[in-house]
Amino acid sequence: MSDDPNGNKPDLDRVWAALVDQGYALTSEDEIGLPEKFRLNFRATYFNNRVLRHDPGDWPIDRKRARDVIRYQWRDGGLQVQEHETIALTDRAGIAGKRDHSRVRLLDDPQAEELVRTFLGLVPPNQRQVDGTFGVNLFRTFTNVVTKPHHDHEQFVMLYVLHRIGGGAETYLYNSGDVTEQGEPTAESVLRHQLSPGEIIIFEDKRFKHGATPLEAPFGRRARRDALVCTVDYRDTYLAA
Repeated sequence: MSDDPNGNKPDLDRVWAALVDQGYALTSEDEIGLPEKFRLNFRATYFNNRVLRHDPGDWPIDRKRARDVIRYQWRDGGLQVQEHETIALTDRAGIAGKRDHSRVRLLDDPQAEELVRTFLGLVPPNQRQVDGTFGVNLFRTFTNVVTKPHHDHEQFVMLYVLHRIGGGAETYLYNSGDVTEQGEPTAESVLRHQLSPGEIIIFEDKRFKHGATPLEAPFGRRARRDALVCTVDYRDTYLAA
């Protein structure tokens, strides 16, 4: 079976069906067709102290990060992408004000551009925005991954774990109505899963509050997790008139 004219792989049908049916899908780099050794090459290029940094006021206090924002358009039978002019975040993740983090321009790298195109293709065709932005966050964490269950207030969230030392860091999803404003769950989670390197989860953000448990250091070593957290943004994040 050949790919369709929009460049979608037929084996994404399972991912799309899971997203439509239950609001989330677990998948892997192999299933979605990322190149062999992509993860190894991407980590070597971007997960280092030349690219990642900790910014004052960011939380957790030991987290290092970098960011890119891609403008995309589904048109003329395919996907067009370009770098967006700004990567600034405003009033996000419980941190007030405008923040600019270390920028990495992924479209300068053909393999990173392939990642962007592949991840945007995970959105079911009937839920795609014709014109939008895609946020890519590179996170290196050592202790806490997040502070409490939360929304990113975007259309979809995608999490791809590239490397982990130690235990913990279990990703969880709660139905939106099952968490108080203070972040206290009032019911069982819909999903609780420790993502191994190479695993990916995508979910519809408005349906769930999400987060992850703290990392647990192995004996005699420091815990660490390298992950990409990507967002298919709503239009008013960057493109509102």
